[in-house]
Amino acid sequence: MDNYSNIKKLEALKRGFTGSCPKCGKSKLFESYLKQVEMCNNCGTKWVNVRADDGPAWASMLVSGHLLAPFFYLITFKLNMPDWLRTFSLVLIGVVICLIILPRIKGFFIALIWSTDAPTS
Repeated sequence: MDNYSNIKKLEALKRGFTGSCPKCGKSKLFESYLKQVEMCNNCGTKWVNVRADDGPAWASMLVSGHLLAPFFYLITFKLNMPDWLRTFSLVLIGVVICLIILPRIKGFFIALIWSTDAPTS
């Protein structure tokens, strides 16, 4: 794996979080919602072997649980709702939060793996 020596890890992590190539920041890291590009169109870095596996899903659920807590408190204790509506609302909010943050966390994980020169498959 060929890292630019002058790229700081934090910059690579920010680029990955935004879905850009961690190396150059000019090209997209994903060709669809979660499917990585095989190679960067700008700098030529191969991303097909950098696999994040289950880490992003686990981290997304961990983060989304913390983000869901204020909604849980508000809906459960402050709003007078029927149980079915409360359950539906919390599940819907939780799913939306997960779907929003999952690609960002996957990009972050890919950038983290790449920036630390961890072994890839």
